[in-house]
Amino acid sequence: MANNPSMLWQQALDRLRSQLPEASVETWFASADVIELLDHELVIAVPDTFTKGGIERRYRATIEQILSDLCCAPMSLRVHTQAATAVAPEPIPTLDASDETHRSPSSASAEWTAFNPDYTFDLFIRGECNKFALAAARKVSEQPGKAYNPLFIYGNVGLGKTHLLQAIGSFARAEGKSVVYTTSERFANELIHSIRTNSTSSFRERYRRIDVLLIDDVQFFQSKEATQEELFHTFNELYGAEKQIVLSSDRAPEDLSGLQERLVSRFRWGLVADIQAPDLETRIAILHSKASYRGVDVDDSILELIASRISSNIRALEGALIRAIAYAELQGVELTPRSVESTLPKEGRRERLSIEHIKDEVASRYHLKREDLEGASRQREIAQARHIAVYLSRELTRQSFPAIGKAFGNRDHTTAMHSYVRIKQLLEETPLLHSEIQEMRDCLASRYSVPR
Repeated sequence: MANNPSMLWQQALDRLRSQLPEASVETWFASADVIELLDHELVIAVPDTFTKGGIERRYRATIEQILSDLCCAPMSLRVHTQAATAVAPEPIPTLDASDETHRSPSSASAEWTAFNPDYTFDLFIRGECNKFALAAARKVSEQPGKAYNPLFIYGNVGLGKTHLLQAIGSFARAEGKSVVYTTSERFANELIHSIRTNSTSSFRERYRRIDVLLIDDVQFFQSKEATQEELFHTFNELYGAEKQIVLSSDRAPEDLSGLQERLVSRFRWGLVADIQAPDLETRIAILHSKASYRGVDVDDSILELIASRISSNIRALEGALIRAIAYAELQGVELTPRSVESTLPKEGRRERLSIEHIKDEVASRYHLKREDLEGASRQREIAQARHIAVYLSRELTRQSFPAIGKAFGNRDHTTAMHSYVRIKQLLEETPLLHSEIQEMRDCLASRYSVPR
């Protein structure tokens, strides 16, 4: 693998998918190209500085750790841009109160609607947990705008929502339909950029003159009034023209808070289908399919071991298989139940999430030390990370504000409350921050037992 940079990058992305929401991986890495693999460095290229900055700020440390694990040696990641982008005009405060979206996304172009070749109907494993959603997705892809419109698919993280959306898109595009797939994060940031650059007409042309619109993770539209307004009118125009709309979310329409009632009502106009966690038989079938697709012969006993240990979601299941295969390849050993056992998490006996775990996650994400979050520095980057860590501590643990304040350098409870309220307000205005915090929540929930 050390001599094949493309394979190394694919292995890294596969492992990243086991840690992050699929929509985030698609948003930031779908357009990345591998340039070269040096002795201790992998070089990739992305379309613009917006994507480059997002990858470097959010994911560099995680990817470098993954690369180092895969290569059994310290590895670094270097990100180039394929073309320079213009500097964005000054922000519009009514839409965005955070510096995190002050970099402009690339123009609406083909790379953001490229589909993952692994996400087809043929590669989607049918089970009791998803057969209704799969049947609906197939029907919609064959008769866009006529079968179920809109189609709203919901379920927990890592159960196959993005797979189904992209399968619909791939099928419809192969039938000659014009298709746009996007995430709520990308949609919101393209809208903000179009307003800043006085190009809203081209934004609307992109999203309203198509046959099929696919939007992932619509829960992130909550409390984004301007973006919801634009989505509302886009929805109406497409629906009125009998064009297909497909949406995904981590919860049912009636459970979406912070969205306009008229928008939620439209989400229910068509068909609402849920995806549940797969049962043991379906998990084993999924692993069989994944191993076969990778050209790896894995004994049934090993697949059953992995399937019995991993039950949370499909992404975690695939990640466990990838780790087992990579471990055997890199260590030069056979895949046996004993060798696989060491790579599997002890699900069901996970450590309870603590404030210290949250500090470590936030510090790692922003390339800081835990001591920075506990210290007195008012440097903007450190203060913002500290606010986020306090917010997550309040949301994910049962600790009081006095206890949280004490954990962050003996601060008083009013300081902790201020941090929590500050982030809560920013989440109502900043799509990128909302997505970023959700990713950290998902990462923590995948590793620790989170109090309910």
